[in-house]
Amino acid sequence: MTNNPGVFKYSKTVDAMAGSMPSNVRFRGILDGAAARITEGLFLKLDVDGLVSWFKDRSDPFAAGEFFGKILRAASNICAYTGDCRLRSMIDTMVRKILLTADSDGCISTVRRENQPNGSNGSDLWERKYVLLGLFEYFENFGPTLDRENDVYDAMISLAEYTASQIGDGEGRTRITDTGWAFCGIESSSILEPVMKLYLLSGNKKLFDFGTYIVSSGACSRENIFKAALSGKSPYRIGSNGNPKESIAKAYEMMSCFEGLLEYYRATADRDALEASLKLIKLINEEEITYFGSGGGDAPFNLGPGKGEQWNRTRYEITNPGMDLAMETCVTVTYMKLMYKAFLVTGDVSFVDRIEVSLFNALLGALSDDGSYFEYFPKFNGTRGYFDNFSYKIGGMSLSCCTANGPMGLAMIPRLAVTKKNGGTCGYCINVYQPFDYVDEQAVLKVETCYPADGRVTVTVVKAPEQGINLYLKIPCFAKKYTAAVTQGSAACPDVQYLINEEPFKENGGYFDPGKVLHAGCKVEIEFFYGCRVRFSLPSVNPLAKKLALYTYGPCVLAIDRSFEPSAFDNFRIPARGLTDGSSVDYDLIKPDSACCGSPFKIKIRGNVFVPYFAAGRSFDEATAFKTFFEMTQDA
Repeated sequence: MTNNPGVFKYSKTVDAMAGSMPSNVRFRGILDGAAARITEGLFLKLDVDGLVSWFKDRSDPFAAGEFFGKILRAASNICAYTGDCRLRSMIDTMVRKILLTADSDGCISTVRRENQPNGSNGSDLWERKYVLLGLFEYFENFGPTLDRENDVYDAMISLAEYTASQIGDGEGRTRITDTGWAFCGIESSSILEPVMKLYLLSGNKKLFDFGTYIVSSGACSRENIFKAALSGKSPYRIGSNGNPKESIAKAYEMMSCFEGLLEYYRATADRDALEASLKLIKLINEEEITYFGSGGGDAPFNLGPGKGEQWNRTRYEITNPGMDLAMETCVTVTYMKLMYKAFLVTGDVSFVDRIEVSLFNALLGALSDDGSYFEYFPKFNGTRGYFDNFSYKIGGMSLSCCTANGPMGLAMIPRLAVTKKNGGTCGYCINVYQPFDYVDEQAVLKVETCYPADGRVTVTVVKAPEQGINLYLKIPCFAKKYTAAVTQGSAACPDVQYLINEEPFKENGGYFDPGKVLHAGCKVEIEFFYGCRVRFSLPSVNPLAKKLALYTYGPCVLAIDRSFEPSAFDNFRIPARGLTDGSSVDYDLIKPDSACCGSPFKIKIRGNVFVPYFAAGRSFDEATAFKTFFEMTQDA
């Protein structure tokens, strides 16, 4: 996840922002609780030998090797955040055991050598990608060497070089677009991300050449997906051959390739690489990502492999009655990671708003209360469920790709909480509004808030260098106005009051700048006013699709849960007379009885109680069936 110039020594660009290390941040409340639940309910219950067994035995199962890398990647970051010694022991064991499977030339694979690099029914390179990503996150958080016998840095470089030796256009090599299981090389080409990270780390020319080859290949035998994005082609049309049942617009894998393309931009300063990535992101946001912060589905345009997981103009089609499966959690996490990387590169804070919506809806909504499971396909109306497209039994525990991937969505949030502006002096940007403490070698910050229950946030500068710091607070894009004040006077930080009564709605958000250097003892108090708004479904190509509406409160979609409102669950309609998309509606906020940061709030609208989407459906059965989209009436 890094963009630390001390790690990426061979970058030709300077990112606008630098993320924090997970150990710099400690949340209180819902996010810290989620990390603890995942640690106890998932990570510490996994069979490490089971995760490594396929590499040890070279048993060639389809895509099974991805689970090791996904778990190591997320667990390394969450362990760095929590400091849990039990989890550290587990991931150290994972690394030791995977390195024991390596051949002398660096090969780590679930596939016998004679079947490489296209074994496991085409998933060999995809699995190696996750091994590399997992090892990289371990390396970044805990250092290059586990112990005398286990050098993580050398293992990563050796595996990447070994893979590069097998792929290409020359004799005895396999073209990367001839690998993969269903998507004409897109899945395999996503190995571009760790390959370019390792080049940025090492300056290894073999890896630079390998990454350049992948980019020049276009990542797909059917169409150059990078050029398609640069031309402004809609994501759901990329790679189309005119037959919906042979479509290859796989949302998760496609975004993974563009994560790699942004790393390639860092390594080369190639403006086309950046432009292609940003154009794809723009169209994904316009056409695919729903109010819940995820996308992809099983209809109506793309009906090919990976049912429910392809781009289908989902933002418009989510209420299409012909769409059954949508918003795969793997898509949610990969989308959040792509937005994070784009934010670091460009400094565009609108990408942070996108991450926030995904976090408070699709991601936290998919997480089971015991932390053991992430829902594969969250629904907007219905019940939460345990259906999996793809999973394996590992030591008696069923592990799906989404449960293995889901924790990474949470694991990246400490890195986002506070970022620093590059090119300036001590410019700290607060991007996540949850209660937390931030500590680095220069500053200590304390954030106190009940957000998203309400928009009041206080940031206290507990410690600062003698010259002070610049502090910037993210303005959510949905805040209609805000008030702010700098208080807590001292000789170094006299009282300064600001009152912004009617700050206009900003489509791309922004930062509040106190306009002065802050020293220890200074306190910034800000309140965002976002209220409750009605949002309408977008027009579907299916004439049977009804025009529906939902309510949002700040970043949260609101839901009626049968356990709270049994009558309203069946009968509630949204009165639409006089309303337009985005109109404000009257509401009453019901704060939780316990500490507001640890329990979900409630919103009362027209006498009916709504809860945030992430708090609905928690029993995963009909007892807590929920609705977010409702039919509309023309009543006042």
